[in-house]
Amino acid sequence: MLRIKTGKFQRLPKALLPLLLTTFVSAPVVAGPAMDWVQKMSNAMRNLSYSGTFVYVHENQIESMQIAHLKDDSGVKERLFSLNGEAREILRDNQNLICIWPTSKKVVVDVARQNSFSPIFIPEDIANLEKYYEMKMLGPDRIANVATQVVHIIPRDKLRYGMKFWISEQTGLMMKSSLLDEMNREIEQVMFTSMKVFDGSEKLEIEMLPSIGDDYTLLRYNYDDVANPEISDSLAKNNAWQLNETPGGFRRESVLKRKVPGTDRYVQQMVYTDGLASLSIFIEMQTGETTRGSTSMGAVNAFIRVVN
Repeated sequence: MLRIKTGKFQRLPKALLPLLLTTFVSAPVVAGPAMDWVQKMSNAMRNLSYSGTFVYVHENQIESMQIAHLKDDSGVKERLFSLNGEAREILRDNQNLICIWPTSKKVVVDVARQNSFSPIFIPEDIANLEKYYEMKMLGPDRIANVATQVVHIIPRDKLRYGMKFWISEQTGLMMKSSLLDEMNREIEQVMFTSMKVFDGSEKLEIEMLPSIGDDYTLLRYNYDDVANPEISDSLAKNNAWQLNETPGGFRRESVLKRKVPGTDRYVQQMVYTDGLASLSIFIEMQTGETTRGSTSMGAVNAFIRVVN
């Protein structure tokens, strides 16, 4: 039995990586203007059709990217395209996530999961967030010549990172976001330099099957679970590995089981989220010497251990 105690999850300080048991008292939910703005942003980023260019700043690197997001009666389609560095294109719809790498001539097809592929992070379950994060209005600002309202999301404990969002006053779309550590230092930043909303007078089109050469290699990840709640629940019940406890607000989002290509080994993945921070637990048989302990890359922290 794997015992995971209350601790620092994906977007959290490296100093707190050793999982420590913590007593947590949730604060009462009090709706206010800041919470209303975050809810407006979450709805707009999911339900409007838009395209734009943004910069993603992390680990002393600057990436420039284009995004097109289409919401219609059939669901969601999204295209993300890099403008500098190694060329890459990411396409997502309701079922599939397609990654195209022209340099290495590879196409990777995976299961579509929100917030798993893009640096643009969209909070969810806003009412529940208020129990574990304080939301404050910081006033107006201007991003890419767009009038915005700034909201600061502050953790009520020391187990999570904070965020700031610059939200368009007109559309509710996110124009800028900053991820902040426990010292209020900026770790990552996303900022739009241009944004266009499609209100019906113009139609946004996204081609989910772009033309690629015959010399591309296709790699498709196969899961026993493809985000089906019933299968996910069955996997969780039949899985020998269980979490005895989780920090306040965290819930299991999915359970996946994937075969490692070219082997007979499987990797189990359990995903937990509080609507803002997230945790993935990967479990697999040890093969050879395993590096143990903590490591980090930007806002992503990992801790590796061997059990029995």
